[in-house]
Amino acid sequence: MKTPHPTLIEALDLASLTPEEQEELLLDLNELVYKGTLMRLVGMMDDKTKTDFEKLLESEADEEEIEDFLEKRVPESGKAVEDTIQELRDDMLAVTGASSD
Repeated sequence: MKTPHPTLIEALDLASLTPEEQEELLLDLNELVYKGTLMRLVGMMDDKTKTDFEKLLESEADEEEIEDFLEKRVPESGKAVEDTIQELRDDMLAVTGASSD
C-alpha cells in the first residue's frame, strides 16, 4: 500500500507551533499565494486588461469587484490560483525534504 502524500501541516510540523505561530505562518502563506497568483494573473493579461486592472486597483475596489473582473476578463483565472498553490506546496515540501510523489 502506497504511503499517502505528506500534508503541509506534517511537512512544516505545524503541530509543534503555538497557535499564534501557526496563525502567523498561515497568514504569511496566504500572502504568498495572493502575491504569486496576482503575478501569474497579470502575466496572463493582454495590455488592455492590464491597464483596466490597474485602474480597478487604484480605485480601491473591494475583493468582490476584483474577483468579478478576473473571472470575466482573465480566462482560466481559477487555474492560476490552483497552480500557485501547487507550486508553493511543491516548493515547501522540497525544502522540508518531504515528497509529494
